[in-house]
Amino acid sequence: MAPETAQLEGLLREALAGTALEPPLVEVLERVDSTNARLLDPAQMHAGPRVCLAREQLAGRGRRGRAWVAPPDAGLALSLSWPIAANQPVPAAYPVGVGIGVIRALEALGVEGPGLKWPNDLVVGAAKLGGILVEQRLPRPGRPGRLVVGVGLNRRGSGALGLDREVTDLEALSDGQGPDWLALAAEVTGWQMRLHSLLMAQGLAALADDLDRLDVLAGRPIQVPDTGLSGIARGICLDSGRLRVEDEAGVLHHLDAGEVSIRRAGHA
Repeated sequence: MAPETAQLEGLLREALAGTALEPPLVEVLERVDSTNARLLDPAQMHAGPRVCLAREQLAGRGRRGRAWVAPPDAGLALSLSWPIAANQPVPAAYPVGVGIGVIRALEALGVEGPGLKWPNDLVVGAAKLGGILVEQRLPRPGRPGRLVVGVGLNRRGSGALGLDREVTDLEALSDGQGPDWLALAAEVTGWQMRLHSLLMAQGLAALADDLDRLDVLAGRPIQVPDTGLSGIARGICLDSGRLRVEDEAGVLHHLDAGEVSIRRAGHA
């Protein structure tokens, strides 16, 4: 483990002071294939919550099998995990709540204008700042279940990523002085720790006000390339986490997942 492990442990103790939350087991690594995969590895299971932070991620996974690579010090590659029991269902809207928690952390660090682009993109304006990936391993005899939350954020150098869409990073958003790496990890982790039990018990119901202000698609004309659907986004369902889309005929559709693009004015 990297020497920053003890530093992150101390920051998390401060972040969780005054709560009844169990401190997570912390692991900071110089490099890892995937922080999510590490916490899903049965050999790495831990009875309580756990955090894995890597300075460099070589084979991270984004949604739909895409790669999420974090060059050294250029991004935040962070995963958190909790044990789950066989009779403990994870609410369908849980991943949306994770996104809200990350945005709360960014706002606490002075980042202005972050929003949530359903289903799992973190954006500022039209530019992608990061994303989340929630995975779970169901319990089996002799093997505990785990819920794993992966968070990826661009810290600097996003222009060199060579992506086919507009991107941004924390350094660019703060005139060259983005949040400290460990402080960012601690703030994101602290918010996820505080929101986890709430999301498991209530889903998005307690975060409805945040969702209303952070949903960047709400009321916008959108297209769904996977299905050819186009219409107006009518918000995210608090119960299911689905995106509601009203088509040109006034029919309301509920999307479980899929690519969504904002339709420009004047386009059919």
